[in-house]
Amino acid sequence: MSTKTIGWILAAFPIIGMITWFVSGLPTDPAGDITGGYGAYATELAALNSDSIHVFMGIASLVFAIVTTGFIGLRAKVLASGSSTLAYMSGMLIIAGFAGTVVENGAISAGASLAGEGLIQESVSMLTLGTTAGGFATAIFALGLGLLGYSLCQSKILHVITQYSFMLVSVLGVLGGILFYDSGLIIAYYASFTFTAVAAGIELIRTGK
Repeated sequence: MSTKTIGWILAAFPIIGMITWFVSGLPTDPAGDITGGYGAYATELAALNSDSIHVFMGIASLVFAIVTTGFIGLRAKVLASGSSTLAYMSGMLIIAGFAGTVVENGAISAGASLAGEGLIQESVSMLTLGTTAGGFATAIFALGLGLLGYSLCQSKILHVITQYSFMLVSVLGVLGGILFYDSGLIIAYYASFTFTAVAAGIELIRTGK
């Protein structure tokens, strides 16, 4: 994969992914911030279009898969430079984290469908599963990004600010995925993740071939 291709993937698809989440039709407040928790969240889902949510969750999974290939491609550039032994580990963690997000999206879609059928308790179970899987997956994925950022510091493929941004995103993702994934605070991770990926992508487009 060429450097410019990796750049275009990282510059465009994280933004598309965020837009997909915002227009998916899911409640604006996460379950952890709603009075009544997951039960109240499932009740809100019951009034929404579960088919639309299912479609957007599928699109989100596809978009995030493409973003993951971008990070794996960037990791391949680091490996080619021979500057870091941690780049290989970062790739394994990123792939494992992506797999967990697919489980999360599937569980949320299933939870929306169950809520639409009036099966609130079953919906709560799926939503809890999705949040738990998503939180742990985010922590694993973010740890992979941190190791990738450290590898980038050694290979000097990107600007130093971008390199350290990867490690900042990693800290936010690991803490957020474990401690507050179902609260609004997790937006700090997603915002920094999107900003860093887009910045890296633009830099790769400008400097790559």
